[in-house]
Amino acid sequence: MTEMGSGYTQTFDQLKAFFATRQPIHLKKGEIFLNYGEPNRKLGLLLSGLLYASYTSESGHEWISRFFYIPDNGIVSSHETFMSGKESNEIIRAYEDSELIYIDRGEYEELLEQNPDLHRLVRIMAEESYVQALRRVHSLQSLTASQRVKMFVKEHSEIVSRVQRQHVASYLGIHRNIFTRILNKI
Repeated sequence: MTEMGSGYTQTFDQLKAFFATRQPIHLKKGEIFLNYGEPNRKLGLLLSGLLYASYTSESGHEWISRFFYIPDNGIVSSHETFMSGKESNEIIRAYEDSELIYIDRGEYEELLEQNPDLHRLVRIMAEESYVQALRRVHSLQSLTASQRVKMFVKEHSEIVSRVQRQHVASYLGIHRNIFTRILNKI
């Protein structure tokens, strides 16, 4: 995760206004928004709270792949399977009590067709999300564990205080003990 630009925040606010008439859903801590193996038909817009996505590797280890929170990462989806309609290879669940609005794939297609402005907003957010994902890949490949922790804390200090250490460590691709040792030195 990296700080999204002001364009993302502005676009996110426009999306919230666009969907203002939709009824939000409430997820309690631990409740699932999208489950493993479920055909992915949901695209959510987080209004409050914190969710996370994780997957299980072939070795059986669960890895955190994303945190969803506002203002930096409020679009809740496993986008690859949302676009393809395939079964999800991730689980998305509430890390804390959360509120979000969501639409299904059919509604999404209809709205894009009927609203050129929405199409533009979605494109902007997708582009920013791609840049964010690319930066994460580059940091995982090129930064030391210490550098990753320092960057994460600098850019997302609010997450560090809301999420258990082992979950941030999982997201950063390091062991919890290493994360804790580095965090204590900062």
